[in-house]
Amino acid sequence: MTINSTTRKTNNLAGNGNTHTYPFSFKVFADTEIVVKKLEVSTSIETTLTLGLNNDYVVTLSQDQNGNPGGSITLKQGGNNFNLPSGFQLVITSAVQPLQGTDLTNQGGFYPEVINDALDKAIILHQQQQEKLDRSISFSLTNTIGSLEVTENAAARANKVFAFDNAGEFSVLSELGTYRGDWAASTSYAVRDLVKDTSTNNIFFCNTAHTSSGSQPLTTNTNSANWNLIVDAATATTSANTATTQATAAANSATASANSATAAATSETNAATSETNANTHKNDAQTAKTAAETAQTAAETAKTAAETALDSFDDRYLGAKNSDPTVDNDGNSLIDGALYFNTIDNVTKVYDLGNTVWRFLTPTDANQTKINAVQAALTNVNTVANDINNVNTVAADISNVNAVVSNATNINAVAQDLTDIGAVAGKATEIGRLGTADAVADLAILATTDVVADLALLGTSAVVEDMSLLGTTDVVADMALLATTDCIADMNTLAVSDIISDMNVLANSDIISDMNTIAASAVITDLDILATNTNVANMNTLVGIKDNIVKVANLHSEVTAVAGNQTNINNAATYLNNFLQLYLGEASSNPTSDGLGNNVTEGDLYFNSVDKRLRVFNGSVFQNLAEGAVEVAKFATSAFNALYTASAGSNSIDLGGLAITGAVFSNEAISTIRASLGKGSGTYNLGGI
Repeated sequence: MTINSTTRKTNNLAGNGNTHTYPFSFKVFADTEIVVKKLEVSTSIETTLTLGLNNDYVVTLSQDQNGNPGGSITLKQGGNNFNLPSGFQLVITSAVQPLQGTDLTNQGGFYPEVINDALDKAIILHQQQQEKLDRSISFSLTNTIGSLEVTENAAARANKVFAFDNAGEFSVLSELGTYRGDWAASTSYAVRDLVKDTSTNNIFFCNTAHTSSGSQPLTTNTNSANWNLIVDAATATTSANTATTQATAAANSATASANSATAAATSETNAATSETNANTHKNDAQTAKTAAETAQTAAETAKTAAETALDSFDDRYLGAKNSDPTVDNDGNSLIDGALYFNTIDNVTKVYDLGNTVWRFLTPTDANQTKINAVQAALTNVNTVANDINNVNTVAADISNVNAVVSNATNINAVAQDLTDIGAVAGKATEIGRLGTADAVADLAILATTDVVADLALLGTSAVVEDMSLLGTTDVVADMALLATTDCIADMNTLAVSDIISDMNVLANSDIISDMNTIAASAVITDLDILATNTNVANMNTLVGIKDNIVKVANLHSEVTAVAGNQTNINNAATYLNNFLQLYLGEASSNPTSDGLGNNVTEGDLYFNSVDKRLRVFNGSVFQNLAEGAVEVAKFATSAFNALYTASAGSNSIDLGGLAITGAVFSNEAISTIRASLGKGSGTYNLGGI
């Protein structure tokens, strides 16, 4: 677009105590390019405000900076809107960085918007410079001036002022100082002190600090080199005295002429010749008198000019003072540009009549120290300035930063446990596998004190070897049948050293083969039950079990052993819940429902704590599984009919992997089974029976 306005700053926006948002109407590209100055009218103190929600102001830019340039700023204090009080004013301007970021490449995109923005930026930079030039001191077009370059170094400029020399050229001139009155011996004088030589009435300027000695006149004094003559009153006095002497001589000549005229009147005959001579003397006397009067007038004029110059100087330079004066040395109102030397800050100050305030010509020692400190850290300042977007981002998120700081103790505690964290981090892949909803739910169950103790027992090499046998696809499917909550509780009961020893006995290939028979594919669908929002929500509970996580970290070696069998463990964990649905745990009497509240079904097992026997539900009643013979009569005939039907009437019943060590069924039991089936001499392969 085109930029049709030369405006690059607002007018002075006055505060009224009720307004916190102020508009501006010039184009910028980012909120960081807006500069806001605040002026306290009573003191003329100007402050640059800081951008940021928790600082002084925020910027709202118009969405279309081309069609509707500008936006507004909103004052902030403590994160809240802040109304600018009366007595304060704001000026809003821009500070677009003088950088050229537009890069047009061969055969690349050539978009009008990009070109327009680049041209607009160039105009904006020019407007910014012009706005500063308009506030600078300049010379009219018809004026001529030599070089405005300052060639004096810091030492040469010290205690000097800017001025124009006798040719009207820019120059660095000596600054006049404090009037100390009449010169006196044994007095400490500083540079810029002014004194009066009472022997000549001359005014001298001290160019070198010293303690005075000797006597007047200062032109022949021992320390004469330390003084510069600035008002030559002695010469003016001499001229006045000469004029007075000449006037007296002229008056005497006039008197003599008058006497001669009287004598001539008595001797008129002789006066003819004398008259001519008298007239000549009279004329000479009159001429001398006139010359004397002219000289006297010149001397008086010179004296008056000297006194006027001294008074004017005394009104403009007020000497050394320890605070800002309110009147000049004569008690009159201060004039614009008056100077004085502040002995507290050791700097010269100039009076600004328009704003009725004393201003520094040079920084104070304290401010200079700060300036030097900033200069010494300029690299860091530039680094921060170049990364101001990130600084603003951090500032806008200061509440989170403060939250982290307030939690430093916990952070330090975590840092001290870095070794464990490193160990856990080294198992990132395994953790990723455990981080599923199902695995988290299992961890919530396993992370109890009892189960952790059980894991320590399970982490032995022998048990790990047994788990590798259990970790086949068929066995995992079988474990799915066992994975109910009640069975998990029962496993906590089983996880003692004696029972673990028994489990090692059971962990042989034959028994694992039997587990494959249990692993029906339909059980896999039970996994879908676990993948509910409720189980997923259990992941959130991990936040509150950090102590358990530490315990797991302390079991690093066991975790490593378990991780080595990750596939088997994942399969085992998946189907463990299903296994627990089939085993009802320990009870003193026959249960009527399983751990999920459902009625018991055929094949459910539980351990009777009264007669210390394992019982199985045959569809009608629970019956014992003894180490000796089983009472076949207690088996439901329907179960064997189901087996026969499954064999398709082939008179061949093969229970395959049902291998049970020892003579579990007696011959009588087998005969009874055959009779119940009513199939005569068919083949019945009951595996290990």
